[in-house]
Amino acid sequence: MPHLAAFFSRPWAVLGASIIFRAVLLFYGRWQDANSPVKYTDIDYLVFTDASRSLASGGSPYERATYRYTPLLAWLLYPTTWGGLWFEFGKALFAAGDVITGWLIFCILRGQGMSSERSMKFASIWLLNPMVANISTRGSSEGLVVVVVIALLWAALRKRILLAGCLLGFGVHLKIYPFIYAASIFWWLGSDGKPGASSLSRLLSYERIVLTLSSFVTFMILNGVMYMQYVFRDPRHLANRR
Repeated sequence: MPHLAAFFSRPWAVLGASIIFRAVLLFYGRWQDANSPVKYTDIDYLVFTDASRSLASGGSPYERATYRYTPLLAWLLYPTTWGGLWFEFGKALFAAGDVITGWLIFCILRGQGMSSERSMKFASIWLLNPMVANISTRGSSEGLVVVVVIALLWAALRKRILLAGCLLGFGVHLKIYPFIYAASIFWWLGSDGKPGASSLSRLLSYERIVLTLSSFVTFMILNGVMYMQYVFRDPRHLANRR
């Protein structure tokens, strides 16, 4: 089909279509929330935005019952406290994460030698997937976690190890499960070691050390700052934890 081939051969067209698709869902969701007893917005998004309002009033995000995420997420959604259309800011942010993820998938496949058209066809499985777009525009934060994971893969393949380590630490801070990718990247970094090198020197290669230290330091700094600010200094939250 020549029209489809022309469409996928223009990355800007696919990206534009994915952005328009998500924008339509955002406005539709706002309409459904206002006119239907069945809400489009995910209940977790209400938890996120309530936590942001707690921050805006000088409190802790953990004052909101069932908030079990990093305070950083509440800070990222701070503009939702400004009211009006700003309430949709978080959904737009998550949807933007979807689009960036699709672009990174395209870049990764191109970097592996795949043609532009074929790379975009595979990326479109994500970019034009109704389920993916629906999840992010309803207010699920998974779009942020996924873009960090794909950016981690992109950085590792480009051998930008320091960036990859920082992204790994940041991703695990957001949600614990990106940690499962650490082992595969760690061992992959040693797959091109010199034949004569000892097993210890391969295990403790420079790239592996940089990945391990940068991810650990990033994770600990983020956790330490958030803990000191919102747990250690907040006796109400400590009381709730007991």
